Amino acid sequence: MSRVAAILGCLAAVVPRAHAEEPAQAVTGAGRTGLYADGDQTIVWRALAAVAGAIGRWTVSGSAAVDVISSSSVDVRSSPGLSKVDVVTSASGNTSTTGGKMFDRRLAATLGAGWRDASGHVANLSASYANERDYNSVNGGLNGSIDLFERATTLLAGATFTYNWIGTVLDSTFARQMYELGWTAGAAQVLTSNDALRLRYDGAAAIGYQASPYRNVRFGDWTTSVGSNQRITFANTIGSPDGLPETVPDLRIRHAAVLEWVHSFAEGLGLYSQVRLGLDSWGIESLTAALELRAATAAWRFRIGYRFYIQSDADFYRPKYLLAADQYAFYTSDKELSRELGHVVNLGISRVVKQSHHPGDTRVLFDGTVDVLYYSYPDFVLLKSRTSGFVELGLTWEP
Repeated sequence: MSRVAAILGCLAAVVPRAHAEEPAQAVTGAGRTGLYADGDQTIVWRALAAVAGAIGRWTVSGSAAVDVISSSSVDVRSSPGLSKVDVVTSASGNTSTTGGKMFDRRLAATLGAGWRDASGHVANLSASYANERDYNSVNGGLNGSIDLFERATTLLAGATFTYNWIGTVLDSTFARQMYELGWTAGAAQVLTSNDALRLRYDGAAAIGYQASPYRNVRFGDWTTSVGSNQRITFANTIGSPDGLPETVPDLRIRHAAVLEWVHSFAEGLGLYSQVRLGLDSWGIESLTAALELRAATAAWRFRIGYRFYIQSDADFYRPKYLLAADQYAFYTSDKELSRELGHVVNLGISRVVKQSHHPGDTRVLFDGTVDVLYYSYPDFVLLKSRTSGFVELGLTWEP
């Protein structure tokens, strides 16, 4: 393994190993179940399974995830279609009459294959598929890295392509497509026996339909009221109180520069930090800063971290579009395109419930993670802030 990869892995660098070398054949895996809930009336149950196997220079991996979602979010309750009925089935579009709630499920599967040699040359292929009632996507990717200068420097690069099909449960004839190409390139450098840096450039170009078929935009200096079923209704609008479906550009190009630093204080104790600067062709500029402290003993693993996020709004975003619709080329009611400020605190604890005692044996860990998120949207009239929590439990096994 590259010295750079070993330090940037961080947990691998700080966790005491029972053996100096991994066996030629190794299988790792994980099973997880989790619950997400937020103050915008959204709940998500998640189940995930992943496995990876290595034989000599080759690795094969796969994962599958299922999300079950129920939501009465602002987007649902302000949508002309979703706010009037509960959408409860995907096959027929059957609905009830209570209104303002949406149920969905997401299935996702990934496959990967990789190769590495003894000189630090690595190549990986991946493919994934995701399915929702109104959304399907297929993704393929290729990435690789090369170690130089006695494996103290690593050059890396990769690319992905995603094809998305977008529909709506409210209209079986609605069908749109969106294509996305992503790319990355960077370099990592071991500075000392305890420090490594990685500098990376990430880019993406999305072409096609990038709005939501459920979000409508109202025009004028409107006001709102909330009915008994939590449905949000609009008054004093220019034109229909249902508004018009949002429209955004068909092309979006994103750029990001990412700097990561890993420092090992001692065996079993390390610090990971990241700064990310992003901008895109829609005018959004963003900054992300993160710190995570990771510690390990022979029986326990701990991590605690904090992430800060701030972004500007899109060029065409307005809290309210005060003029008639024909005065604007683009308009949106997406809070993620408004000014945004976010804080995330995460905590993870793993307990080794079975140690590996000889080459080829398996270590088993019981894992628990908790994430607490707070995001504010100063210019979004319908939702000024959102507090979220995610709890996950699972098992991991490794050589």
